Amino acid sequence: MRLRVPVTWSRMEQHYLVPGYHAGPPPAHDIRLWVGAVKPRMLQLIGRRAGGWVSPLNIYTPPDEVPRSQAIIDGAASAAGRNPSEIRRMYNVVGSIGPRRAGQGLHGPVELWIETLTEWATDLGLDTFVFWPEDATEQQVRLFAEEVVPGVLEEVNALRTTTAGTF
Repeated sequence: MRLRVPVTWSRMEQHYLVPGYHAGPPPAHDIRLWVGAVKPRMLQLIGRRAGGWVSPLNIYTPPDEVPRSQAIIDGAASAAGRNPSEIRRMYNVVGSIGPRRAGQGLHGPVELWIETLTEWATDLGLDTFVFWPEDATEQQVRLFAEEVVPGVLEEVNALRTTTAGTF
């Protein structure tokens, strides 16, 4: 079997054969691609085609710029006949958990992290966070995984008890 890879440029789609490729069983579900982008044309592409948006680090796309990007994605999704809520929204978060320090990103105690990520989930519509610790230590990762994540899930789910689904 030879794989046919569709490549789309503008309005022209071409297929290329990949010699020597032997396909395995088909996946049990659709494979969704997530795209990292900030400019309007790529955000529109995400709305039309992608399974998710990977926003750049919070120090490059601050929270107050996220709604503009979300609106472009949602508008393109609706225009393409897609439900915008089917597109995942990921935010890369740089910072440190613990005593507040100078520098870019989110810095502060666990409670601040829980409050901030809860607001970003409920107010900005973000559903996935990737932690980029300023100090890549085991302690930072443990604090995020064992305290911040469960705290955010609890808060978001409590706020959404009257809506369908959970975070």
